[in-house]
Amino acid sequence: MNSISLNDVLQRLAKLEAIEAIKQLKARYLNGCDRQDAELVRSCFADGEINIDMGYFGRCSHRDEFVDGIFVPRGCHEYVLDMHHAANPEITLHSAQAASAIWSLNYRNINTQQRTLTLLSALYHDEYMCSGGEWKIVSSRTEYRTVLSCSYQSGSLQLGVAARSLAAVDG
Repeated sequence: MNSISLNDVLQRLAKLEAIEAIKQLKARYLNGCDRQDAELVRSCFADGEINIDMGYFGRCSHRDEFVDGIFVPRGCHEYVLDMHHAANPEITLHSAQAASAIWSLNYRNINTQQRTLTLLSALYHDEYMCSGGEWKIVSSRTEYRTVLSCSYQSGSLQLGVAARSLAAVDG
C-alpha cells in the first residue's frame, strides 16, 4: 500500500485551491461583464503589460486599454443586455504562480436600441499569474466558434448571419 505523505497532501490541496481561485476569478470577470461593472472587470486583469486578443473586437496590451477602449464603449449601456456563461474549464498549473486554461463560452447579447439578438460560442485561451496570493489574468485570446445574429421587431425575428465569424455581424 502506498502511503501519502503530509507534504503530498499539502501540495495537492494547494493545487486544488489554486484551480478554485482561478475558477472564481473567471466567474468574477464574467459576472462583472454582465453587470457592466468596469472596475470589477479591470480588477480581474494584472496591471502592466498583458495581452487581450478579442479578434474582430480588437487587441489590447493593458487592462485600461481593454476596459476603457472596448468594454465600456461597447458593453456598458442600459440597452445592452449580456449574458456570459463559461464552462468546461481545462486548467493547467505550470507552477505555484503560473497557470493556463481553456474555457468554452456561451454568450447572449440583446441590444434593445438596435433591436438585435446575438448568440455566440467561443473558446477563451487564458494565462494567469499569481502575485501576493492573488490570481490575475495576464493573457486572454478569444477563439470564436459560432455566431447567430438576428434583428427583431414585434412578432418577428429576422436572421442576419449564421457563421463562424463576427465580421459580418457589425460590418
